[in-house]
Amino acid sequence: MRTTVLIFFLVSARLFSQVSAPDLRCLRVLSGGDVVLTWIPPSDPAGVFFAYEVFASVSATGPFTSIATVPSISTNSVTHIGAAANVQSKYYFVRSRYGIGGTNSSIGSDTLRSMFLNIIAGVPALNLIYNNLHQPRLPSSTQTFTINKEYPAAVWNIFGITPALKYADTLSICSASINYQVSLQDNFGCVSTSNIQGGVYNDKKNPDTPLIDSISVLANGQTVIGWDVPRDMDIVKYRIYENISGINTAIDSVNGRNNTFYTFTTTIATSSAVSIYVAALDSCRKLGGFDITPTTMFLKVNYDKCGYKTDLTWNAYQGLKSGILEYRIFYSVNNGTFVKVGSTTQTSFTHLNVTPGQNVIYFVRVINNNKNITASSNRVSFFANQVPASGFVYIKNATVISESSNRVDLFIDTTKVSVGVDVWRSQNGINFSNIGFVPFNGSPYCSFLDENVQTRSSSYYYRGVVRDSCGNARTSSNVARTILLRVKEDKDQFFTKKLYWNNYKGYGGGVSGYNIYRVINDIVGSSPIGSTGAGDTLFTDELEEEAPNGSKINYLVEAVEGIGDAYGFAERSNSNTVPVYIEGEIYIPDAFAPKGLNRIWLPVTHFVDKTEYSVSVFNRWGTKIFETNDDTKGWDGSNSLPDVYAYLIRYKNSRGEYLERKGTIYLME
Repeated sequence: MRTTVLIFFLVSARLFSQVSAPDLRCLRVLSGGDVVLTWIPPSDPAGVFFAYEVFASVSATGPFTSIATVPSISTNSVTHIGAAANVQSKYYFVRSRYGIGGTNSSIGSDTLRSMFLNIIAGVPALNLIYNNLHQPRLPSSTQTFTINKEYPAAVWNIFGITPALKYADTLSICSASINYQVSLQDNFGCVSTSNIQGGVYNDKKNPDTPLIDSISVLANGQTVIGWDVPRDMDIVKYRIYENISGINTAIDSVNGRNNTFYTFTTTIATSSAVSIYVAALDSCRKLGGFDITPTTMFLKVNYDKCGYKTDLTWNAYQGLKSGILEYRIFYSVNNGTFVKVGSTTQTSFTHLNVTPGQNVIYFVRVINNNKNITASSNRVSFFANQVPASGFVYIKNATVISESSNRVDLFIDTTKVSVGVDVWRSQNGINFSNIGFVPFNGSPYCSFLDENVQTRSSSYYYRGVVRDSCGNARTSSNVARTILLRVKEDKDQFFTKKLYWNNYKGYGGGVSGYNIYRVINDIVGSSPIGSTGAGDTLFTDELEEEAPNGSKINYLVEAVEGIGDAYGFAERSNSNTVPVYIEGEIYIPDAFAPKGLNRIWLPVTHFVDKTEYSVSVFNRWGTKIFETNDDTKGWDGSNSLPDVYAYLIRYKNSRGEYLERKGTIYLME
């Protein structure tokens, strides 16, 4: 009984098992028009496969006719004999038959269309047109078609690779027999191919025009022109033309398709723009056209000796691939290395600050947007005659005058005519701004008063620049820096004041040292209270002897120039003044005992203005029970019970500020 049931289930399983259609991947058209179909076999775990059935049609909509039956599931290809796929495309699909006697059929595979290549002969090219294997493209197919070409006979080469359904071949011979075939790779490993199409074709067009890459003027005045190799393979030479009085005249030739440079040895490009053209000649003796855009850039200059500048102009460069990015202007002095002095998108440029009294040379170079092509103009040279400039301008001193002003003293060369000196200022020594002008008065000495500064918060850098007789800035001075003095208070050492400042900069003889002065009640001391050496910018002062009654005290530092100034100067520069104050202090007891050791409550004062001093004591009900203006008189607590009392002290400090102190006192038994 169990054996019968098992046989029943096995037979039922075979009856209900299905076999899918094979995965049709490639159609390869043979030379005679037969088609080889290649597929990936399906799985058949139940072993019910019977045969593959192959169908073909000349139309995508049918009717389809069975052209072959393949009995082995492991077979993955079949050849359709007599398909005539070299005449037109054929459509194919394959299905699987399975079950006893092949009574069951799968659905059909993808319907593929054999690739059919057609060639339309035109001018200037042969146009290859073909179809895809499937629409849309099979996921397993490569994204590009390979174009194969047979030329010469029996020699096939890959001619092109493209994702498009058409391709053009420009003939490079006068007449030849050529065949083409298109192929498409599948990731299964098979290759689909089109029919082979070809014939005898004639070159019906003139050679392509050689497109000019660049036309430049060499350093010796000769002109060099370069061009791209045209696509035509049968070019044998290039003819060179010059535009002479509006007529394109043949002047030379260059043999060989890949020879793409020509040097015009005459030097007329140094006196005018030169137009040279190129035309290609092929093996059929047909002459192509020429690019009429190339013309050399002719540079002209106009030198302004008073303005210390050169105005350059040139004709626009034409026909540069990818367009003009910019024109770059190059400049050489006394036949030295050329340096770029600027760039522009216009056809003019002004070069400022030309080196005076030297031989100078200019040329212009154009560069395209892709930065891979350049062309140069002719070179123009001349001697730069300029008005002379002062040999020197020297800041001999820069000193602080007040809280809002500095004075800059200058010494200038009077052997050359000038209109005056620009004064420049900076707070960081890097970024300078023009703050004023000192006109030349015939004397080598002049000064500038800078009244827009804050000398107690910043030091300042100064520089002078002489303007020559044309009013142009020429000669720069040394840089001088003023002194910024600061004072640091020491809370733990009441009378100690620590002074620090920056080094003065600018003396030709350097700084020999610094003198420190006290300014008492706005009067500078007749002699310094101390000195430091060069580079020593710290000083500590004890003020107790100068502090009675809150006197007004300022500090001042003076820089002293050392020996060795080239102009013989020995200058001194003052810093800003910094005020310091002796702060008034009051020490207040918080308790006392009239019958004990501390019998009187007396605040102790230091550096308080005694003419503005008062003390008041109040009981808990706000009644004033004690008052005095004498800082030596205290409260003895008479007629008062032990309790907590309030006090109010008013006084003025050395700054002239009115202050109050409030608190409580404990009167003990």
